[in-house]
This record gives sequence, C-alpha cells and structure tokens, in this order.
Amino acid sequence: MPKSRIAILSLLLAPLLAACGKDLTVEVYSEAGDEMQPVEDLEVQFLPFDRDSLFDALAARAQDPEPRVPDELRVQFDSVQTLQAAWREAESRWNDTRDSLRQLSDRLKGLDRRAREYRELFDRFNAMDQRERSLNQRRQRTFDAFTSLQVATQARFDSVRAVIQSWEDVAFADYTDLRDGLLEALGREVVFDTTDAEGRITRKFPSGTWWVYTRVPVPSGELYWNVPVDLSATDTLRLEPGNAEHRLAF
Repeated sequence: MPKSRIAILSLLLAPLLAACGKDLTVEVYSEAGDEMQPVEDLEVQFLPFDRDSLFDALAARAQDPEPRVPDELRVQFDSVQTLQAAWREAESRWNDTRDSLRQLSDRLKGLDRRAREYRELFDRFNAMDQRERSLNQRRQRTFDAFTSLQVATQARFDSVRAVIQSWEDVAFADYTDLRDGLLEALGREVVFDTTDAEGRITRKFPSGTWWVYTRVPVPSGELYWNVPVDLSATDTLRLEPGNAEHRLAF
C-alpha cells in the first residue's frame, strides 16, 4: 500500500470498539412550505468513521487545489433560486384562486339567478375572476424572468460543474480503497437502511461513535448530513434543516 494511503489510514483509524449492541433511532425531517415533514423512503448510511475527514485528507494531498465556485456565479445562482421560489409561490396562489373560482362556479349553477344568494356569490365570482387573471399574469411574468435568467447562466453553471467533477474524479479516486481499508481494520461494515413513512429508522449498532450520512434534495440544492453519534450518550438523532449543511447543486 502506498505510504500516502497508510498515512491517511493511520490518521483516521480509531481503536476497535466493543461489540455490544445498542439501539439507535434516526428521524429525518425536511421543510415543506412552512412546516416540517418526515422524509420517507430515504437511504441513510451509518459509517464507523468520518467520511468527510477522509475526503478532506484526499483533497489535501491532491496535486491541484480544489476548484472554487466564483463569487459572482454564486450570486447568479442565488438570483435564479430566488426567482424560482417567487414563481412557485405565484403558481401556488394562482392555483388556489382558480380552485376557489371553480367551486363558486359550481355553486352558482345550482342557484336561482333571482335569489339574493346568487347575486352575492356572483359578485364574489366576478371579484375573484379579476384576481385570478391578475395572479395568472404575475405567475407568467415570474416564470419568464426565472427561465430567462436560468437559460442565460446555465452554460456557465455547466462549465463550472464539469471542472469540479473532473477534479473530484482524480482527487477522490482512492476513496473506495481507503474506505475498505478502514472498514477492514475496524472490523466493521457500512450499514444501509431506509426511512419508513414517519421518516424513522431504528437499528442496533455496536457501541461507540457512528457517523450518520444522508442527503435530501431541496430547491436550492441539497441538505447534507454527516453527523457523529456517540451511542454511550444518546439513542436518538433528529436530522433536520437546522443541523444540515446546505449545499448548492451546480
């Protein structure tokens, strides 16, 4: 094994831990509008070492420095995401108003046009119809602004993404070998599991520290977790936006 790999393994390798088991429950939540909702059917990995430290060690020994996303491109990316959020909000408000308009129309069909209730509902219908038209125009304007900026910046996004991907392919080429060496030395395996309908996983693990790794896509990129859990101190871990790393998705 090359000396550089031995050095990395020596840096990351922890003492072999006792084999006695303990239950660990992981709950995963993400934002859905203004609420927090459990994330179901999500793959979660449990590792007996810190994967981020391994990637950091590989990056530190890379021949070329890690490419960075230019600040101005980050500003453009944020602008695209802001316009996308505005369009989705306008789309939601328009859909809600359109549904209410349809419900009013159905109610009007069953009423006598000479009745007072009909006249009152008809006035509400006309006011809501004007609102629906206004919201539809706003929805279209925000969509046009979003797609226009997205198209204008997509080529540069793709170029930066290609540079980063090319660097990672070289810098992290030894990750799998190093991971397997760590697992062999620890006498452990990476554990894979999937959240249930309540966003929950409960598994039994050997005592000691485990790192819980998973990611959830969001409009601005992804929520990334690589959280250490000391089983001697806790038996439950809640993953939510507040303790996630928010990563851009270029």
